[in-house]
Amino acid sequence: MPTKTGRDEQVLVRLFVSAYENFAWAGSRIDRLDEHFDGAVEALITRADGQTMAIEHTLIEPFVGDKQDHAAFARYDLYKIELDESLRVPNTSISVYVPVGLLDGQKLAKRKIIVESIHTWIKETRLELREGKHQYPCDLDGLPLPVKLTFRRQTFNYPRPGSLFVRRQQVTNDLDKVIERALLKKLPKLVKTKADRRVLFLERDQFTFDPDLIFAEIERQRPHFPLLEQVDEIWHVETISREEGDVYFEQRKGTEIGASFVFQGEVLM
Repeated sequence: MPTKTGRDEQVLVRLFVSAYENFAWAGSRIDRLDEHFDGAVEALITRADGQTMAIEHTLIEPFVGDKQDHAAFARYDLYKIELDESLRVPNTSISVYVPVGLLDGQKLAKRKIIVESIHTWIKETRLELREGKHQYPCDLDGLPLPVKLTFRRQTFNYPRPGSLFVRRQQVTNDLDKVIERALLKKLPKLVKTKADRRVLFLERDQFTFDPDLIFAEIERQRPHFPLLEQVDEIWHVETISREEGDVYFEQRKGTEIGASFVFQGEVLM
């Protein structure tokens, strides 16, 4: 079935077209092909003079399964542990990093037990944590072996409210697989689209890794993806500060940056 393009992707395409090539494509017709045809690209742009541009978008995760893991992390209230104000230590910032995939393969009841056990462990040990960043083996209910949780404690020498952050910690580096999957899925549909130029968007919405790593990996894999030669432009689209309204576009040629522009909301900065 045709996919329903997400609102965010629609906005990214619209913003890009409005500023692309010094506004030469502003006002062009935008046809969202993937909403009507199976296996179609995100959008086909048609300029008033008949020139066309196909755009395909993909989100580059920091590791395979990132979004799924984030959803599980949120669903089972690991993020909500940090809302417990009784865990905060005055004049102290504590960060807890839970290994990615900790809840994978666990039944619902056991997942809840694991989360509650982490909550309890922080409550009982937070005052004993050493200064700096350290790993601690934690015996968690529901798991047969201790789990290594990483903690960072920073004490301030001036009065301030205590803070607690509970976040995920990446444990594998498989960006090569992330890029491979993206190229295998996106290149064929982009290349088969009849257009005067073809543009690939690679969106990054986390600070987890530097964009140079993405494009270095693409160049490393280029010999295995001859279809890349039929893609006219690749753009890095940074949406890390999207909640504040910032979207940054930069054209990439290998690891070199070509054209770039940034939006604050709907305003081109």
